[in-house]
Amino acid sequence: MWRPAKFVDDNVAFSRMPTRGEIDEVAKTFDAVVVLVEEFELPYSLSEWQNRGVEVLHSPVRDFSAPSLNRLLEILRWVEEKVAKGKKVLIHCMGGLGRSGTVAVAWVMYSKGLPLRDALRRVRMLRPGAVEVEEQMGVLKELERFLRSR
Repeated sequence: MWRPAKFVDDNVAFSRMPTRGEIDEVAKTFDAVVVLVEEFELPYSLSEWQNRGVEVLHSPVRDFSAPSLNRLLEILRWVEEKVAKGKKVLIHCMGGLGRSGTVAVAWVMYSKGLPLRDALRRVRMLRPGAVEVEEQMGVLKELERFLRSR
């Protein structure tokens, strides 16, 4: 398994951005990848994943910010669809803390029904510092309200 990846459950992990030289190794473990970095941040072409049979969702989020609640839900539903098919999913941003940490916490809330506080604790045990800025906490609070209202 690719060591920088931190699994939040059996099928979903988050990490820093793999280097071009690490893509082969990552593709041995993961069948799908959520790429949260913007195009200009990518040191590789997204087609490099597809060439290795890895499904890609590119949902760029500006560094030190968060996706909207609707975009976050789209990401979570995509991950849910892959997991339902037994696939392993990697969520990555640049450093593996803010953007990917936010989506990892959101996934734990969404898939396990945990409140934000417990999901955040679980993810931060794996990666201290995950979820870096207030905007990221804000969308997670919005998600918590949304999930409670369902």
